[in-house]
Amino acid sequence: MNANKRILIAVDASEASDRAVTYVAQIIAAQPDFRVILFHVPAPIPPRVLEFGGREHLVAEEHAQAALHTTRDTWVEQAQHMAQPVFARAQTLLRREAVLEQAVETQTAIPVPGQTLNAIILEVAQRKQCGTVVVGRTDWSWLQELWQQHVAEKLLPEAQGMALWIVQ
Repeated sequence: MNANKRILIAVDASEASDRAVTYVAQIIAAQPDFRVILFHVPAPIPPRVLEFGGREHLVAEEHAQAALHTTRDTWVEQAQHMAQPVFARAQTLLRREAVLEQAVETQTAIPVPGQTLNAIILEVAQRKQCGTVVVGRTDWSWLQELWQQHVAEKLLPEAQGMALWIVQ
């Protein structure tokens, strides 16, 4: 498939995300050769679920490690479950504009410590061979703008070789 017809849309539960999905849907409505990847990144795994201080005895450490692994798996499952309403809403918006259901896939990526949201989005877009990345953007107060940068602005210098649509 032509990478120019594969679109990754970063989605969350915001109005900006809804606007981005609707915008893409209106552009590609009823065109069967386009593919959409709805992509969601939940909050990072809490540090308490990633590692523990170790144990003095080998058997106790093995049990603690197994319990930590189970806790981490449960956390990831819950994060993926919490993403389902976000995907369902985005899929509804796509269907309203006649985007074919079989043209849409969903994916969740759990960030690892130190990994930025923009890096995750671009990594998945490249791996999925997407020619376009779409993100929603909302206005912030002037004070918030001083201290934080939108994901869209972080993506701009890094999105080499692909289109970046920022939907306001």
